[in-house]
Amino acid sequence: MNYTERIDGFQICDPTYLGPPPKDAPLQYDVVKWEQHAPIEALEWKTGKRIMMTESCYVVGWLKWDSHEGSFDFYSCGLRWLEARPTDAVIDMVLKFAEERTEKILEAERWT
Repeated sequence: MNYTERIDGFQICDPTYLGPPPKDAPLQYDVVKWEQHAPIEALEWKTGKRIMMTESCYVVGWLKWDSHEGSFDFYSCGLRWLEARPTDAVIDMVLKFAEERTEKILEAERWT
């Protein structure tokens, strides 16, 4: 699931696993960077059908929930976050998303 609109080619979405997610997987979100490219033939991973693609994304970082601290931590995938040179608008999107999700998680924990 995509949680944000694309801003300057960046978006926040659910992680994609090859197979079922690990049972002990922490709550986390992928921060991805979209890029346009020449058409290539690929297999659509959900259906196995051949499709033509003109854009792809790759993970530049992750937001991972730290239940001990009650907040998200940001992790770069290697140096990708820095190499992608996110704009202030992208940084604001990530911070806003983390803040909003934190509020929802903490609110849900108060009621459980």
